[in-house]
Amino acid sequence: MNIVNDNFSSNKNLFKILIGLLLAFIISSKNYLLFHTIVEGWAVVISAIIYIIAVRTYKHSQNNYLLFLGISYLFVGTLDFFHLITYKGIMIFNNLTPNHPTQLWIAGRYLEAFSLAIAPCFIHRKFSRLGIAAVYSLLTSFFIISIIWLENFPNCFIEGEGLTTFKIISEYIISIILIAGIYNFHINKQNICSSMYKLLLFSMVFTILSELSFTLYNDVYGIMNFIGHIFKLISYSLIFHEIAIKGIEHPYDRIYSKLKKSAHTDSLTGLYNRKSFIEKLEKIYTRDKSSPLAILMLDLDNFKIINDKYGHQTGDRVLQEFAQLLEENIRKSDIACRLGGDEFTVILRATEGETAQIIKRIRNSLKKWKQKDSTLKHLDVSIGSARLKDGYSIDDLIKEADNNMYEEKENKDYNYR
Repeated sequence: MNIVNDNFSSNKNLFKILIGLLLAFIISSKNYLLFHTIVEGWAVVISAIIYIIAVRTYKHSQNNYLLFLGISYLFVGTLDFFHLITYKGIMIFNNLTPNHPTQLWIAGRYLEAFSLAIAPCFIHRKFSRLGIAAVYSLLTSFFIISIIWLENFPNCFIEGEGLTTFKIISEYIISIILIAGIYNFHINKQNICSSMYKLLLFSMVFTILSELSFTLYNDVYGIMNFIGHIFKLISYSLIFHEIAIKGIEHPYDRIYSKLKKSAHTDSLTGLYNRKSFIEKLEKIYTRDKSSPLAILMLDLDNFKIINDKYGHQTGDRVLQEFAQLLEENIRKSDIACRLGGDEFTVILRATEGETAQIIKRIRNSLKKWKQKDSTLKHLDVSIGSARLKDGYSIDDLIKEADNNMYEEKENKDYNYR
């Protein structure tokens, strides 16, 4: 059934693409300027969306790769916008020729190709947002000023003659940069989810096809110009789907995961909390009553002295280190929890002898820990154990372990009290 649904979905998407291409061809044949405005306008909008999502979701996603692409595409989109408003027929700027938007196109593609090539380097590397933004601002300003106002950028298109050698060579250089970007992207693919890797890879391939198409046209309204813009539209749409949409989904998945984890774990020690202790104990109790079940109740003796003498920050550190000690001395199948304050518990599937061995390991580790830290001079632990017996409820099990723990605590005589 899933295969049928997947095939139907694929066929449906293919049908939409074919309809979209047909509409694009009809629009371009009737009014090429309208077609160009729609495609380039879409590219500008996507660039802005990528930037907004990358920056606004970074505190949740911590995705440096997406953040770098977001910043870079803001400036690529800026050059695309100037390419759009200077295109032949728009008539916003006076005395501009088809050479100017072609120059802006080349400048935008150099910036895009360079950004895609080095972006994988930032997958696990932080960078200065202001620093990157400053570099891109200077580059973008240089391109715009040198093309529109100073007019000292190399010519890319001459009316009546077509593309210049500089424009054609630049398209090949840009393609080589993108191929290098694909290689850099490929060697870092283990750090990128498979679906994003595949579509971003296709996006760069279509960008290369777009660049190669733009080496073949002699008319800014010609068929090869149309094909190049279609490839660019596909490339940007893939980026929109995988970066913009995933950029929204992944941070919220991360938030949900954190919230789910925080509902079941103690924020200070990372152990399961009281709620999880009850849930897991009930699950084990009802699932298999034939296996031995025991619990330990642990309470740190004289913990208040540490808090009063050294402060709550030291007290928190002691609780964290004791939680670690606890996990190191129980088995992987055992479950350690913090009930609150300086009270801990462990759920064990263990025989009486195994339980005694675990208790012994905890006490021995505590002694070694105290020898290394003078602040723990008065610290001790009272441990009460209880085993599941016929007719016992969960409450009976907890109550017996609690009573045994408090009985041990009461029998201790601290001469500094």
